[in-house]
Amino acid sequence: REGQHGMVAATRRAEVALVGLVMAVAVGSVEAGNVSCAVTRAAIWTCSDNAARSLSWNPPQRWYTLGDQGTAAKQVYANTFIQQEGYCCKHCVWDLGYPLMDPIILASDRTSSQYGTHLDCTQFGPDFDALDTNNDLKLSKTEMAVWLNHGINKYLTAQERLSHDTVWESTDFNRDGSVTKEEWYVLRHFWAPIAVSRNGPLPQNSNTKLKDDPLGGLYWDDGVLEVFMIDVVNILFEQVSKSRVWWCTGATPCYWDSSYVREFNEREKNRIARSLDLDGSQRVSIEEHYFRHFADRNSDGTLDKVEYGLSLYAQSATSFDTHDLNKDGEVTFLERKFVLADRNPTDGALDLAEWIAADLPARFGPFDGHKAGQTVTVDGFRWYTVLHACALEGVKVYQVALSDFPWAPACNIKVHIQASEPWVQNTAAVAGTSTRRQRTAAKSSNYMLDLFDEAILRLKWNVTNVFVPPKSDSYQHLVSNLGMPEPIGSAWGTVNIGLYSDWQRLPGNEYTCTRSFAPSLDGFTVVVRSQHEQISLTKSVLVMLYQPAFINFSCFLFIVLVAVGHVYWFLERKDNSEQFNPGYAPGIVDSVWFCIVTMTSVGYGDKVPVTAVGKAITTFWMLFGIINFGIFTGQITSEINLESAESAIADVNMLGGFKVGIYATSSSIKLDQQYQFTPVLCIDMADCSDKLLKEEVSALLVPKADVLTHWVKEGLASTTCGNPFRITGDPVMTAEYPAVRMCAFSRSVYASVYLKDALDQQLQLLEDNGFAEGLREILNEQVTDSSAAGACKPPSPYDFNIIIPAICTICVYYIVIVYINHRKRAAQGRAIRSFFGQTQKTPEQLALYYGLKWKANARRMADARERGRDPLLHHYKPALSHDDRLLNFLKRVRVLSSGHTHDLQRCQKDVDAVCHAINSANDAMFATLAVLLAMVGALSYSIWAVINVQPRYMRLD
Repeated sequence: REGQHGMVAATRRAEVALVGLVMAVAVGSVEAGNVSCAVTRAAIWTCSDNAARSLSWNPPQRWYTLGDQGTAAKQVYANTFIQQEGYCCKHCVWDLGYPLMDPIILASDRTSSQYGTHLDCTQFGPDFDALDTNNDLKLSKTEMAVWLNHGINKYLTAQERLSHDTVWESTDFNRDGSVTKEEWYVLRHFWAPIAVSRNGPLPQNSNTKLKDDPLGGLYWDDGVLEVFMIDVVNILFEQVSKSRVWWCTGATPCYWDSSYVREFNEREKNRIARSLDLDGSQRVSIEEHYFRHFADRNSDGTLDKVEYGLSLYAQSATSFDTHDLNKDGEVTFLERKFVLADRNPTDGALDLAEWIAADLPARFGPFDGHKAGQTVTVDGFRWYTVLHACALEGVKVYQVALSDFPWAPACNIKVHIQASEPWVQNTAAVAGTSTRRQRTAAKSSNYMLDLFDEAILRLKWNVTNVFVPPKSDSYQHLVSNLGMPEPIGSAWGTVNIGLYSDWQRLPGNEYTCTRSFAPSLDGFTVVVRSQHEQISLTKSVLVMLYQPAFINFSCFLFIVLVAVGHVYWFLERKDNSEQFNPGYAPGIVDSVWFCIVTMTSVGYGDKVPVTAVGKAITTFWMLFGIINFGIFTGQITSEINLESAESAIADVNMLGGFKVGIYATSSSIKLDQQYQFTPVLCIDMADCSDKLLKEEVSALLVPKADVLTHWVKEGLASTTCGNPFRITGDPVMTAEYPAVRMCAFSRSVYASVYLKDALDQQLQLLEDNGFAEGLREILNEQVTDSSAAGACKPPSPYDFNIIIPAICTICVYYIVIVYINHRKRAAQGRAIRSFFGQTQKTPEQLALYYGLKWKANARRMADARERGRDPLLHHYKPALSHDDRLLNFLKRVRVLSSGHTHDLQRCQKDVDAVCHAINSANDAMFATLAVLLAMVGALSYSIWAVINVQPRYMRLD
């Protein structure tokens, strides 16, 4: 093939004057036969030898003069003339397809080169007659084998690059078991590029045998087309060079001009290859060649009933209506191919073997991995043709290979997106359509959507994003709208795809999805509070008091206390009745009191058992008390350790035993069973964050992509004292649950594989060229703490929720006690003043008087004792008579009684005064208690308000 390229320059410099002179003598003059022919089934292949020679001996730009009107005809392009007037000679013309408006065309070669026998259409008929040994105007398989075992065909067959059976079956267009002359013309016209290039298509790898391929080696690949186009240019230059010698003499106008011939460029070669490839298989079969070059007379890509009636298809048993699968009055190549592939027309469907044998491209294939046992019906194939047409039209419009995944602008892709993390950041655009420009104008950025938009922009797809409002049935909306495209009507070519997080479980295996948009954000991650509160003993005790285990144990302990109390009362009530009352009710109270004092190790000693059995039971009871309080202390320690463990959560393996927030939509994954925690279901990321902030859960286990998107959406990284949350540990289940993926409808029968592969390719390219990495850096900047958290003070280690109420209570009770003592002293003062109110002297004067009198009496008695006398004897006179003593006694009794009466009166007054003081004190105390309750209520409200205010957190460096 490389040697062929050099022929262009070589032929331009060829000196052919002598050869031209000899040829001129032999031919004599330019032939100008009539090329016009009737457009009928019988005449469509009847190009006369004179018409064929006229095409080869006249430059293409003069072909319009070969019609019925001759030189008076209106000038048209050469290919237009062939389509309109010289259609019966189409097998004599090869259209290179470039330039686009006036493409280079080659008629049968009449040069002295080696290609003449392959391009001379006048030899096709005689060759057929030579092979038709029984003169039945048909070639049998045996007769065809003679031609297949000759020349380049023999070489390709020996190299196992050509299958005789496939060539035979592919040439028999009407499936009548033989090859007619018209079918032979199609084969020779199709085979000419291979014969001219002297080499057939090449296998893709050394292990592939083309004879076993569905096309059996009977196709064009890019190599065949490239060499043939070079050969045609060489032939045309040789024709121009010789013709100028033969005919351009004297005053005769010379129409042979090499300026009409040039080499192709790479873009033109690619466009030509794609225009010939009607089914997207990236190779050209004989069926494609016939449909495009011969059957489709007006080159609109379809066959109407007239074109169908003139084609070889009409000679088969299948009708136009059978080919017209979508009943639109036209037959496309794919519809023709469905009929061709269906080897069992009675079932109206293609199975795996038929699909492969028809060389339908696997990229659009209906079988997921080509599983056996599946079929494609006519309806399914209609949807297949819609998407296939959208892709191939994109090839033509954008001039790219099918491997670049083009999509026609007329075919819309509707993307259904759930308006929640990680897909939506701009909360204002939660319904309807939204574009990247709208989000940019709203100063909103979303890593996933920006990446998706960039991929779509590079693919040049016509995409409409439809955001589904975040409600309970939004997931079902996404699934239900991923249906098949419309094969007809105004919505033709509109396909539906959805953007999902993989934890949103898709039903069954009816959908196919792309790779992860962001592998670094895959899986579930643990989210905890940035700053944990100080461990509170009070909280631990309170939490322990209302726990079911402690309540159950307390009830059990109460029953044991009552039971053991009965035992002690029964043993001690007789021998120790002073300490354990013999009466049942007071005795049980004494016994239970003794049990409580003993169990708590207080040991007041007010009650002690005296019986031997009682002492023995007491020994065990004391041990039981030690055990019980050990349990109590251990429970408090457990609560403290639980709080310590919560603040030490570092990865998913430390979630066991805690309450952990998870998405309700991810409950089917059974994360709680895998990591042994108690699940608390959340609606979305905002709900989970609220539960974590209110300490309803110890941590969150949610998709990492959702976490970062929520932080960016809420601006948590730029809050006053930093983000109240942080990610800890590595993500888990990253392989099983990618961050986000695009999912398309119902497997590859509806071309979802094509859409999936396209997005996968672009995502990989964006990863390779650094675009995705740039977006990730932007995302990291948005979630990195940028607040002035350094100015925020850390939380105090003192629990002011307890300290402040305690100080207030002490102050209140101090005020109450001082007030009561003051009132008491005032009442006592009033009582004393009332007691001394009957004398003229003040209480101070009375105290001085009695003090001096007591001092004088004490001095007198001290002097008497110094003289050795009884200080009391001088008060008694000599012995009196009995009557005198009795009278003296009565006088003393009267005086004593009078004094007692006076004392009782004064005592009564004192009691009244004290009662009055006590009543006043009670009134004051009740007023004080009312004030105290008001203060406690106000303090409680203040504490509640402080607790419910969102705390400030310090940034963790």
